[in-house]
Amino acid sequence: MLTILFVFFLLVMAGGAWLAWTESRGRTLPLRFSSAHGVLGIAAIVLLTMETMDHPDNRLVNASVVIFMLTALGGLLLFAFRASKQKLPLAVVALHAVFALTALTLLSVGLLRGSP
Repeated sequence: MLTILFVFFLLVMAGGAWLAWTESRGRTLPLRFSSAHGVLGIAAIVLLTMETMDHPDNRLVNASVVIFMLTALGGLLLFAFRASKQKLPLAVVALHAVFALTALTLLSVGLLRGSP
């Protein structure tokens, strides 16, 4: 199940990278694209949380859940900027990406190491 969730997170993050790239080129996409990215990200976090509750031994995966949750809070802030038609602050976009990459790295290392 962790492998499937890892791929799911990769797809959500690829969508986020595409959103950031499009925004950086000056094109504003409809809000439904950001909404879909957020909903899929939250769904992935919920599924990962359920998985860690069933198998709580892997501390790296547990840490990735916490960091993904913090990433979602940053995404909510970005969504508020988008919904109010304001320009996205580059620092918040960068932090959102760094948190997501950190959590994905922890998830991948936890996946490779398995449960202790």
